[in-house]
Amino acid sequence: MGDERDKILAMVEEGTISAEEANELLEAVEEDEEQETMATADFSWPDMPQHGQSWRKPFNLALLGSIIGGMLLLITRKSSGFLGFLHKFILWPLTLTAILTAVIAFFTKDSPWLHVRVQTEDSPDFSISLPFPAQALNKALNVARSRAPNADVQEKIDAAAEILAEMDTSNLKDPLVINISDEGDSVQVYLN
Repeated sequence: MGDERDKILAMVEEGTISAEEANELLEAVEEDEEQETMATADFSWPDMPQHGQSWRKPFNLALLGSIIGGMLLLITRKSSGFLGFLHKFILWPLTLTAILTAVIAFFTKDSPWLHVRVQTEDSPDFSISLPFPAQALNKALNVARSRAPNADVQEKIDAAAEILAEMDTSNLKDPLVINISDEGDSVQVYLN
């Protein structure tokens, strides 16, 4: 930005622009600097190696829950009364949920991660990181496309499916970063 200021001052010395025009240009340069500073200030992307291994915690907890649930199901399988109720209506659903969670965690271990951070002037920052299962989202878009009420909605779903397919086929060695800033508020989307 210092080079831009020097160029503006040189243009004033040469008489190419007036002092008023130079002042307007300098204000625009300062505004650009402020926007850049706000976009980069106090912002760092999540630790990717850490997030790359984060599937292990839910997988291990769900696997442990599945094992404990399976053991309790075996112990209470011939019970009646309260233990029979517990066996049928509490242990089975919890054990099946734990198994499903373990399976989902295991199959999302190689999925790219989607990180979204929202920063506003008035409220605290909000961020979320989760696995980005492109194949599952693509199937969901196919179902939505078949139930689209009109051609306009179907076109939007097709556009989202094309973006999703591109992100799924690219090997994301370099992360995809989207940064949107407006008057001190910013949204950053990071996919890797």
